[in-house]
Amino acid sequence: MMSKKNTMKQLWIVMLTLGVLSGMTGVLPQAQASHRYHQRYNHHYDNRREPLVDYKTGKILKGSLVGAGIGAGTGLLLEQNVGRNALIGVGLGAGTQALRYSSTMRRHPIMKTAGYGALTGIGVSALSRHGNLGTGALVGGGLGAGLGALQHGD
Repeated sequence: MMSKKNTMKQLWIVMLTLGVLSGMTGVLPQAQASHRYHQRYNHHYDNRREPLVDYKTGKILKGSLVGAGIGAGTGLLLEQNVGRNALIGVGLGAGTQALRYSSTMRRHPIMKTAGYGALTGIGVSALSRHGNLGTGALVGGGLGAGLGALQHGD
C-alpha cells in the first residue's frame, strides 16, 4: 500500500510533466500590453530606446529563470538536492526557449520535436532517483524524433 507522501510525490511529478509538455507546445497565449494603452495612459512612454538584450536572448534568459525556480521547487518538494535540480531546470528552460525561437529549428521540425523529446527525457530522468540524464536524453530524443517523423513526415 502506498503512503500518502508517495502519492503526493507522484501527483506532483505528473502535474510537473503536464506543465512542461503544455509549455513546450505553446498552448497558452502570450500576454502583451496594447500600444493604445501606452499612448493613452503613459505620455512619457518612449519605444525608441535600445533594449538591453534582444528579443530572443530575453526569452532564453526568462526561460532559464523560470526553469531554475521550477527545479528548485521540485527539489524541495521531492526532498532532493535543490541546487542540482535548479541547475537542471536552468538548462531545460533555456534549451526549451532556444529551440522554440531558433530559426534553424523552424526549418527542421522533426529535429525540433526530437530536441523537445530529449529535454523532456532529461527532466523525467532528473525527477527519478536512479535516472541517468544521458540515457533519458537519448530515449526522449528517440521518441521525439519518431513523433516528429509521424507528425511532419511526407
